[in-house]
Amino acid sequence: MRALLPLLLGLASLAPAAAQDGCQPAGDAVLASLNALRAQPQACGERLWPAAAALRASPVLADSARRYALELAARDRIDHVGAAGTSLRTRLREAGYLMRSAGENLAGGPETLDEAMAQWLASPAHCENLMAADFQEFGLACVAGPGRLQRYWVLHLAAPAARPKSSPDR
Repeated sequence: MRALLPLLLGLASLAPAAAQDGCQPAGDAVLASLNALRAQPQACGERLWPAAAALRASPVLADSARRYALELAARDRIDHVGAAGTSLRTRLREAGYLMRSAGENLAGGPETLDEAMAQWLASPAHCENLMAADFQEFGLACVAGPGRLQRYWVLHLAAPAARPKSSPDR
């Protein structure tokens, strides 16, 4: 944890104050925070992950994350399985995102992006999602709700499916 302190302090300087909706950080700050984290090797549990390439923000993934954060807030629970039994793959497909691979980080309760990131870094599986070199894009949402958790964070990370090459007309 001592090794994480400088990183978390650095993330604190990048994270904005909560937005009017209760917790949604500004997109540029999220991009800077995630890419600053990925630029450094990270210990995820007992495995050391090398630095990973920067991510791009995806409006489609952000919309999918927002929709799922709203559902979690309405249900007042954190669960990777949606109310209708939906999986991450299904949620992304319904949002119109064609993926090759994807990961989902959820958090309930953190008031700031720093706190959500600290929770994810402390969890080996969530940390691995943050550092997976295959992921190229992300979308993040935080929704405030009246339930016991009060804030619901959803981070969707993904690599888009390869676009089919068009064949020349003959």
